[in-house]
Amino acid sequence: MATADNKTSSHASNVYLFKNGYGMIVKTFEFPSSKSHDGKPVELLDPPSNPVHGTFWIQSLSNNTSIGSIRTKKTHKLVDKECWTVEDLLEANIGQDIELLVTDNISNNTAEWISGKIKSLKRMQQISDNEDTNDINVGGTSTAVTSSYPSPVHATHLSTILPTVSTPLQQIQQGNLVLFETTSNGLLGLSLSSVKSIRGTSLKTTYQRKVFKNCLSIEYKNESGLNDTGLMKYLTFGITWAPSYNLVLLSSEDSSIKRLRLSSKAVILNDIENMNVDNLFCIVGFPNISKFASVIDPIISGEDVKAFLDRLKQCEIESSRSHYYNNANVTSNSVMMQPMVMPISSRDNNGPSDSQQDANVDDLHLYEFKNVLLQKKERLMLPIFDIEIPYKDVYHCKIDGSQSENNYNGYDEKKEFEEIWHSVEFENISNFVWTTAPIVITKGQLEQQFIGQDKLTYTLKGSTTFVNLTKALDVRVQLDEKVSTTTNSPRFTLFRVHYQTDQIDGKILVMNYKSEEVVVVITATLIGKISNYSIAPKKDAVKADNNVANQRHDIRWEVNVKPKQTLEIKYVRSYNKRV
Repeated sequence: MATADNKTSSHASNVYLFKNGYGMIVKTFEFPSSKSHDGKPVELLDPPSNPVHGTFWIQSLSNNTSIGSIRTKKTHKLVDKECWTVEDLLEANIGQDIELLVTDNISNNTAEWISGKIKSLKRMQQISDNEDTNDINVGGTSTAVTSSYPSPVHATHLSTILPTVSTPLQQIQQGNLVLFETTSNGLLGLSLSSVKSIRGTSLKTTYQRKVFKNCLSIEYKNESGLNDTGLMKYLTFGITWAPSYNLVLLSSEDSSIKRLRLSSKAVILNDIENMNVDNLFCIVGFPNISKFASVIDPIISGEDVKAFLDRLKQCEIESSRSHYYNNANVTSNSVMMQPMVMPISSRDNNGPSDSQQDANVDDLHLYEFKNVLLQKKERLMLPIFDIEIPYKDVYHCKIDGSQSENNYNGYDEKKEFEEIWHSVEFENISNFVWTTAPIVITKGQLEQQFIGQDKLTYTLKGSTTFVNLTKALDVRVQLDEKVSTTTNSPRFTLFRVHYQTDQIDGKILVMNYKSEEVVVVITATLIGKISNYSIAPKKDAVKADNNVANQRHDIRWEVNVKPKQTLEIKYVRSYNKRV
C-alpha cells in the first residue's frame, strides 16, 4: 500500500496470524500537513481485497488529524515496465537519438536503417490503463501488437512524399503509428509492424506506463504543520501459520540419563499480498471471529445493497446454527497439516531466542518475530525454539469414561484390553506455550532413525505431556467393572428424572510381560463417586455440579510394574443410573 500523491510507502507494523486461515494486519501511513499538501486528500493505493466486515478501520494515531470522509475511487499511477519487445523499446526511447531498421511491409525483402528521434508512439492494442499491472512480468510475456491490421503505408513508399512537418498522413492508421523525426528534420509516419530493430549508443530498457488502480481517498485535516501517522487495520482470510515439532531421542552412554531435543518451527502461508512486517505474531488460542467472517466489508466489496444484506442475513443463520454445531472452518485452532516444508528464508530476521517468552494477551499466546518479509504466494519457515529436555520412558494408557459408561449401560461391547502406548513424558520447561501440532520422532542426533509421527497437544508452561512412540505389545491394561448391588438401591429424583444408585466394583489389571521393570501411567475419566482405592492415584480431580446426577473424576495413576508381574488397582464407583 502506498500513497498516490507523495509516493510514501506504508508498511505492516504488526501482523497477527491465527491457525485457521485468518490474519489481522495493521499498517501505517503518513498524513501530510494540510498546508503543505494544499488540502488534497491522501490516496492509499491497493486497498485490501477481502477485509472482514466490521474489522476494516482507518484512523489517525493522534488528535492532530481529523478524518472527514473515506471513499473508494480509481487513480492513475506511473509504473516502471521492462522492455520485452521492439515496440517496448520504441516507447522507452521516445525523444532519444536512435536508428531504426525499417522493412517493406508488402514485399518484406528490403530493409534500411534510418536515423533520428521518435516523436510519438501509438499502439492499437496495449495493456488497458484500467488494468492493475502490479504483478511481475513472468516468462517474457509482453504487450503484443496484433498482425491483423490493414497493411499501413511503409517508409519506402513515403519516399516520394516530401517529409515535412506539414505533410498529411491520412493513409497511416492512427492506432498503429510511429512518428519519427529524421536527422534532416523530416517527419515520417511508420507502422509498428515495419520497425524490425532499434539501435543506439544508450538505449533505455525500461519505460513508464500510466495505469489506473483502486485506491481509498481520505479527506482529512492536519493543522499541526507536521506529518502525522495514520493507521489501517483489517482482518482477512488467506494468510495463516502452520506449526510443527521435531523430537530427537538423544543417545547416552549412561542409561539412567534420558534427554531429548525438541525443536519447533512456524511455516507462514501468505496468499494475499506483499508485506514488509515489523512485528509478526503467530497466535495460539481460539479467536472469536465466526460471526461475520464470510462478509467482506462493504467499502471494499463493491456489492450492491441486496447482495450485501443477503450476506448479512446468511451470517445470522449460520451464527444461530453454530450455537449447536461447531463451525470448524472458522473457529478451529487445531493442527494444520502441510504437504511440504519450505526452506528457511535467506532474509535476516530475529526469531524468538530460548530466553525469550511468548507474550500473553488474555487467553491468546503470541510467538513474535521481527522484520519479516512476506511475499505473496511465498512460503516461509521461521524457527521458534530448540531446546534439550529430560524425559521419562513410560507406558501410557488412556481409559475413556464414556466407554466405561456405555459398557455398563450395555451400549458397547466390552474391550478385552485397553490401548497402551510406549511413550515419552516430559515437562514444558521452555518459555513458550506449546500449541497443538504434528511432531516427528527420531532417535540419535546423527542417525536420525525414524520412530514415528504423533500429535503434540496444547501444553502450558510447567505442565507435562506425552508423545507416543510405538504401540506396546508386552505391556497390557484391562478394565473390569461389575455391579455389586442392584436390589434395594437408593433412588432419588433430579429435575423430574428418576435415578437409582448402583455400587460398582472396579478393577484395573496391569500386566508386564517384559523382562524389565516398566513405569505405567494410566489416565482415566470415570463417572460417579469413586472411593476405596487400593492404590492411591497420583491425581484425582473431581468435577461436581448440583445440576448433574454424577460426579466426574479425572484420575491419574503412575505405577512401577516389575518384570512378569500383574498389578491390580481396585476401586468402588457409585453410579446414579437413570431409571
